[in-house]
Amino acid sequence: MDDDGVPAGGGARSLKTAATVLRALRLLGDHPAGLCATELAACLGKSAATARYMINTLCDAGYAERDGSGRCRLTEAPPWGSWGADPKTLSPVPGDPDPGAVLAEATTELYRRTRQRSYLVRRTGTLVAAVTDSRGHQGLAKLPGLGTHVPPHQAHALAMTKVLLAVSPSYREAIEAEPLQALTPATLTDLDDLRADLADIGEAGVALDREEYAEGFCTVAAPVVSPSGSSTVAVGLSCSARRLALDEDELVDAVREVARRASAQWAGENRARPVPAVPTVRDAVETSGRPVSTPDGESLVGGLSGPRR
Repeated sequence: MDDDGVPAGGGARSLKTAATVLRALRLLGDHPAGLCATELAACLGKSAATARYMINTLCDAGYAERDGSGRCRLTEAPPWGSWGADPKTLSPVPGDPDPGAVLAEATTELYRRTRQRSYLVRRTGTLVAAVTDSRGHQGLAKLPGLGTHVPPHQAHALAMTKVLLAVSPSYREAIEAEPLQALTPATLTDLDDLRADLADIGEAGVALDREEYAEGFCTVAAPVVSPSGSSTVAVGLSCSARRLALDEDELVDAVREVARRASAQWAGENRARPVPAVPTVRDAVETSGRPVSTPDGESLVGGLSGPRR
């Protein structure tokens, strides 16, 4: 990637990238008939790969669109509807109702069900996914190396971004354009292997990373589908490799169910009710070894053993 590739951190490179994107917007505005990637690259003095990344990003975010010949032109209005729109009416996904507290509740619900650190990851049209929420009790191990964003060179190794790659051709194309980096010995670095994994994820509706992002840790994630059918949000958890080996089916089922309920709640379906509170450790001790269940009969992942790591 050339010097305008999306950096792993902030600083001058981030500002330079932002300036280049603004130049690209201005160039598209100066060419109502649109520009192809090669033409945009020549105008910017950048590589064709960088121009394709910018076009994919602008189209994903709703600022631009491609015509039948592949040329890119600006949309008539920004993705929130019109310039000067009331900020109170803005929607995180163009055309979809605001999810309100649904997504935050999903992260909390997943943590309560599994007692594993839970995350909400979102894409807003860029090649960098944002970790917008995280839940976990004090002392619960955090996923090493995961900050507030997942840069593109890490997206192929983490379940929360792999599940988004599986449903976004433009996101996947951008990630596949660069050599896949090995974050651990288990990271998929062969493009054919990654494509096969993403195809399986697309069919299963859930993604797993088995020590691909960080040694000793695994992640599980599923997409939260918006009312319009787009999947730019993922809910997931991280756990030790040992925990996944012991309770994989239960953890996968919990992630799937929480994502399903969040999708239904976002669409306004009344049947998507929150999961009842998990009994306290004191409640579990009083059961004297008997299985612990929620008031409506749902078995709790982990049983009486408490927060396993």
